[in-house]
Amino acid sequence: MKHIILFTLSFYLVSCVKTENKPVSFDYSSESNYFGLKKGNFIEYHVVHITHDDEVDIHDTIQFRFKTSIGDTFTDNQGRKTFKFFRYNWNEVNDTWKIKDVWSALIDGKNAILVEENNSIIKLNFPIKLSTQWNPTIFSTEPKERYSYLSLHTPLKVDEYYFDSTVTVIQDNYFTLVDYKRQTETYAKNIGMISKYYKNLRIKNFDTLQVKKGEEWIYKLTKFGNE
Repeated sequence: MKHIILFTLSFYLVSCVKTENKPVSFDYSSESNYFGLKKGNFIEYHVVHITHDDEVDIHDTIQFRFKTSIGDTFTDNQGRKTFKFFRYNWNEVNDTWKIKDVWSALIDGKNAILVEENNSIIKLNFPIKLSTQWNPTIFSTEPKERYSYLSLHTPLKVDEYYFDSTVTVIQDNYFTLVDYKRQTETYAKNIGMISKYYKNLRIKNFDTLQVKKGEEWIYKLTKFGNE
C-alpha cells in the first residue's frame, strides 16, 4: 500500500510540473477588435488643420469632413488576409463622399497594421499593456519611432457617444525650449480610431502658446456604423 501511495504522489508531482512548464499561447482576437476591421464599418470625422508661420503672420485654420470605411478582403503578397481601407473627403458642391485614396489594413500576429501608400505602419501592438512598446515603422522605410500605450480599456464619452472600452496610443511626446511635439490616437473596441491629436510646433522659450512655425491636426469622430 505504501508503494502505491508513493507512486501516485510521484505521478501527481510530475504531472503538475509538466502542466506548469507548458507554453501558453495568448489569444489576441479580443484585443485586435480595437482596430475595427469588419467589412462595412465606417467612421466619419470632423477634422481641424491649423498651419502656423509667425514669420509671415500666418495662423490658418481649415475644417472639413473626413471618412474611412472597411471594404472587401484580399490576400496580399505574403499570403495574409487583408482589408481594403477606403478614405473619403466630403464634396461640398455635390453633398457626397469622394474617394481620396485606398489603403489596406490587417492583423498580423501581434500587430495591427495600416498600409499607407506602401508603408506598413504598426498602429497597435498586442498584448495591450502599459509596458508594451514598439517601433511602428519596422516594416517600412520611414525613420525609427517608438509607440506605447497611454491608457488601457478606458470608458470615454465623445459628444453624444459613449464608448465602454478605449485605448490611447502615445506616438510622440517631445518638449524642449524650442520644440513641442505631441501625437496620440485613441481607438474604441469594435469601432477603430475615434480621435487623433497631432502637434509639431516650433515655439519660443518653452511656451506652447508662442508658436513660431508648425502644424496641428485634430480628428474627432462624429458618426460611425456599418453600411
